[in-house]
Amino acid sequence: MPVIPVRYESLKAILSYMDPNTRFQISLRIPSVSSLESRIPLKIENLAFTGLETKVNEVSYQVRVYRDYGRNENPPDVLRINQKGGPNDDIDQYGLIIFPGLNNVLPGDIDLRTGVHRDIPENAEGPAQHLVNVLPGGIDLRIRFLLDVPANTEGQEQHLLQVLRALKMILAERLNQEYIEDDETRNAVVGGAWNALVETYRRMTLNYSVETIKSRIQSLRDSLRPFNNRRDNRIPPCTSWIQFTRSSPKGLTIQRVAYNKYLYEARKTVHTKLFGNRGSSISVKNLNIIHHDRILRFPAATILKIENLEVTNWNSREFERFKQVIHPSSFPIRRLKVSSSVFTADFQHAIAREAKYLIIDNAFANAFASWTPILLNLTNRRVCLKNENTLNSPNNYMDLIENWLQQGRPVGTCFYMGIKNEETVKQCLDTLKQRQEVIGSSEKQVQLRINAALMLEVSYEAIEQPGRFLRNDQSKWWLKLRIVRRRYD
Repeated sequence: MPVIPVRYESLKAILSYMDPNTRFQISLRIPSVSSLESRIPLKIENLAFTGLETKVNEVSYQVRVYRDYGRNENPPDVLRINQKGGPNDDIDQYGLIIFPGLNNVLPGDIDLRTGVHRDIPENAEGPAQHLVNVLPGGIDLRIRFLLDVPANTEGQEQHLLQVLRALKMILAERLNQEYIEDDETRNAVVGGAWNALVETYRRMTLNYSVETIKSRIQSLRDSLRPFNNRRDNRIPPCTSWIQFTRSSPKGLTIQRVAYNKYLYEARKTVHTKLFGNRGSSISVKNLNIIHHDRILRFPAATILKIENLEVTNWNSREFERFKQVIHPSSFPIRRLKVSSSVFTADFQHAIAREAKYLIIDNAFANAFASWTPILLNLTNRRVCLKNENTLNSPNNYMDLIENWLQQGRPVGTCFYMGIKNEETVKQCLDTLKQRQEVIGSSEKQVQLRINAALMLEVSYEAIEQPGRFLRNDQSKWWLKLRIVRRRYD
């Protein structure tokens, strides 16, 4: 059957309805179509930038380093990391993680840093990452470690040696053997805080099996190997490649190219190939940026039209820098979701202040402080605070309700506050039902007069979480405040 080529006008129509990932593939593989594809408006349902990947709808794109040992045996740690796609950070000739370009802002980039960084990893799979594998609660340990010890320094090597020595001592105790110092850890600094470190590790490994402790010891040896390579000027017999991975529900595609540029430059190139040099702004329904305190590599002169935005721990500075790539017609944002804590919350920027619907995700940021002062200053018509903080007694938001009764709010203003225990919201409503402003009430609702034209409805309802298991610290009830017009029968 003869193949009939698609005419120009027909191709334009077809491309405009294609999934963006299919368009990317066509543009990259058929250069003659690339110019046409870039001129046709691009629409994306879900776009996410994280420290690990860029995800467009159901397809993710990753840029990492792959180490190829050829016929030689892969070291266990390299094999494990390669199987995960390779390290997310650059490596030097000895196998040490390095961080070039950590503070290099290129044209078009969105600078989301809170300050100038030292050479610390973002999602490293190098020596620091092995600490996450050594003990439970490793994330806190890793953060504390990285703040105290710059990466790939003698200080980091010393810390790894101390952890290794501690685990070897604990293993000897488990096996009822005498611990004998050897050349491997002879240079580990002991004394002072060392004894406390050993006791900490002894408690944390209490439920570990002997095999698990042995595995952790091997992981630490793997992480120390690059330091030994550097000290002995020994270059591992491997070839490093930049690995580009495209994964989708249909499968995985891997391409490797010469490691002749740093990863931040390679990511910039990939983002430019996907999103850059377009004839019009890119329409994005849901934009998610989980890229806190880093530079987001973004193509120059690319503009996004967005409906909904989700970010992590942003303040006014991040929102202002983000504005440079957003089309003015995107404002006000239809729905803005911000992961935040009561101590870092900053909703003063116009993007946050004017969002039609503001969701504050504080699920992992509970603290012994009240959100009420922050809620009092929000001007958004719809707000959802997902969880209450760890207060004793629990916050029933009576101060917020009192403020609304005295000051009023525009008609349609509606706040949802997550509450853990039904008893808290029941007591809130019982207290309100005793007030003289009460117009009407039922089991789960009370209506209070603000003035001749407005009233405040306070009610509660169960949070629907189909198919999800709720932790004890998560909210199970919504306390709802809503401003409505008074009805006169």
